[in-house]
Amino acid sequence: MAPRKLIIDTDPGVDDVLAMLLALSASKEEIEVIMISVTYGNVPLECCGRNVLGMMQVIEQEMAWRKANGRPEGFEALRACKPLVALGAEHPLEEEELKFDHFLAVIPSILVY
Repeated sequence: MAPRKLIIDTDPGVDDVLAMLLALSASKEEIEVIMISVTYGNVPLECCGRNVLGMMQVIEQEMAWRKANGRPEGFEALRACKPLVALGAEHPLEEEELKFDHFLAVIPSILVY
């Protein structure tokens, strides 16, 4: 069976970077990440782009270290197909921009039986 082709559309923060690491470390028979599309989120587009490129540099360094030390390189999906990284829009195309620069802490009620 051919690998499932993926386009990852992301505003890379910690959670998205972890998801990308999982996808890029999958077996090449399972997943082929063909593109990572970066868009703004809670931070500006420029920061999101730097996060993805920084992640790719760290992965390359990790694979080189593993190879130099006789360890399995890992990141099969990445080694099989290097994804294109594309920058998307810096702001919403139609709606107003939403920023989540603060949050309301909600304390759940505790039910005692």
